[in-house]
Amino acid sequence: MSSHRVEVAIFAIAFAIFGLVAFALAWSGDWAYAALANATGNTRNTFVVPVERRDACGQELHMDLSELLGQHRHWAAYVIGTVGFPPGPACSLFTADEYAHMADVRNVFRGAEVAAVLALAVAAFRLRRARRDGDALRLVRDGGVVAASGVAVVGIVAVFAFDQLFLLFHELFFPQGNFLFDSATSNLLRLYPEWYWQGVTAGVAVSFIAAALLAAVGTHLALRRAPTKYTRAA
Repeated sequence: MSSHRVEVAIFAIAFAIFGLVAFALAWSGDWAYAALANATGNTRNTFVVPVERRDACGQELHMDLSELLGQHRHWAAYVIGTVGFPPGPACSLFTADEYAHMADVRNVFRGAEVAAVLALAVAAFRLRRARRDGDALRLVRDGGVVAASGVAVVGIVAVFAFDQLFLLFHELFFPQGNFLFDSATSNLLRLYPEWYWQGVTAGVAVSFIAAALLAAVGTHLALRRAPTKYTRAA
């Protein structure tokens, strides 16, 4: 394998890790939850209060979109690390097992944030070295195409096997198995149902592919405009 291909592979992997984590942060916002809820018609939901809290809170709580966004906002802030405590306690809708799983999700995402920073450092180092050799534009162009292609392939597979890939992801990152909840009773699954995960996953993937291809096209055009150097014959 040529040295350029090695550099492209390393840059593409680093670019993909940083880009996917960055877009995952962007798509964790209220705007994404609201847009997906409105698009799918899921702007209201009914939650079953855990048995141990029914005396104080009643058996059910009905939430409109603004209340759902309040729950999502706090969970998202907890997972990405901007607040140090999950929603609750009082009339919290979530069980001890759900809290434990979300603590694990927080740990995984914090690890992903560290990986993204390291990936950015690797990409910047490779880009700086390529710039020294006059090959930076070609590295970004080829790396962007490779990264976009890799994410697109996974995305196509996910279209036909989303549930299987989603389960595989959880089995890899949560081997303790505490991500398995009863869809009939879990309020965490009511707050984050399949339509949410499918929409966010598609949004992150499409956003990254678009950004990677935009970088590739931009650098390709810059390469075409670059002056050609000729070596004068002796």
